[in-house]
Amino acid sequence: MEQKLKVSTFLKFWAPLALMQIIMNFEFPAVIAFISRLGNVKENLAIFTVVTSLSLLLEGAIIQMLSAATALSDSWNNYQKLKNFLLVVLALLLVIHIFCILPGPFNFIGTVLLKLEPDYIEPARISFLLMIPWVPTIGVRRLWQGVLIRNGHTVQVSLITVIRIIVSIATLAIMLSWRTIPGCYVASIALSMGVTAGAISAYLFARPVLKQLRNKITPETMSWKDLTFFYLPLAMTSFVTEADRPIIAAGISRGLLPIESLAGWSEVISIIAVFRSLCYSTQEASIALFSTKENNQVIRKAVFRICAVVCGTCLFCIFVPSVREHILINISGLTPELASLCKGPLMVISLTLFTFPVVAWLRAINIRNKTTRNIGWAVTLNLIAVTLAVIVLDRGFTMVGLMVGAISYIFAMTAESGYLTFKRISSNNSY
Repeated sequence: MEQKLKVSTFLKFWAPLALMQIIMNFEFPAVIAFISRLGNVKENLAIFTVVTSLSLLLEGAIIQMLSAATALSDSWNNYQKLKNFLLVVLALLLVIHIFCILPGPFNFIGTVLLKLEPDYIEPARISFLLMIPWVPTIGVRRLWQGVLIRNGHTVQVSLITVIRIIVSIATLAIMLSWRTIPGCYVASIALSMGVTAGAISAYLFARPVLKQLRNKITPETMSWKDLTFFYLPLAMTSFVTEADRPIIAAGISRGLLPIESLAGWSEVISIIAVFRSLCYSTQEASIALFSTKENNQVIRKAVFRICAVVCGTCLFCIFVPSVREHILINISGLTPELASLCKGPLMVISLTLFTFPVVAWLRAINIRNKTTRNIGWAVTLNLIAVTLAVIVLDRGFTMVGLMVGAISYIFAMTAESGYLTFKRISSNNSY
């Protein structure tokens, strides 16, 4: 008989995953804080925003490998199939990355798609070149982290992230002392060093678990077709999530105060991402612990309690002026002018907080039920909504670019959470 799950048990399992997300999502704000202490702050922050948007767009195809590995690495044969599938995807993404850093393609991306000023094109291209390790190392790391989560080793998962951040910050500190390298280059090198260290440590932690997994062979191995149809909607989830970034960046660059808005957007989205990731971290914990209907109801209760606390804390940080200014100016190192520009968009984008627990819970259910096509349709609506919002706002209204980004993001998240909610209501097998 299945043991009854307690909320406290879920919290203990989830806590290291939450710690992982907290540490990981402070990486970009930490990088921004270092860049803000170097010369040409606005220019380097603007380039950093563009480069990270492109890098995260490529990363989107493999970011959900964590959920896939958590759900599917129940045996050695399924793990091997998933690993081979990942390696094929990583090879394709690496080819795309190398093609995009060639002068011709990157000039087109920078000038035509992102409307960058000519002086920013070459520094952005070099910065993007330095990000080549980003996607491959993140892909294999998340595969091995998923294996660890599936087998209950969530503490090691958070330690991997600690190692990654320590290496990134150490690299930033060393290069900051030189003050001879542009901030956007420093950021790319530090991020690449961090993810490489994370991949190495993930493999070392996962090796003992993989040795034990060799003895677990299931009668049936997932076919390439089944794996593709299972993972493709998940890949679309993160791909579309990250595709929103360059689309929003393009909208921001066409609004008022484009350079200042691009610089401020990195901070605005980073703050929201910290709290969003805490909500989304309940997804992997839910997938790993799903069992009976009664236990799943306990998990749902725990997920929404966690998210209520997280969202309440975020609203406190955004709407209390002294706390908000401390985060923007003292912690992130923004100038008072940039901090003031971020105030309104931060308040507006906080409306999306109410969609995060809904998306996290309903994604977990669909992954558990292997109905990931619902997730694929939801993120497709997300992409359509953000694209239409950017077009309408840029052509029909005159506003600061940062506000264009905030409003567009609201439309995207509302469309995604609304569709998932509709599918849950119309389904007979919800928890």
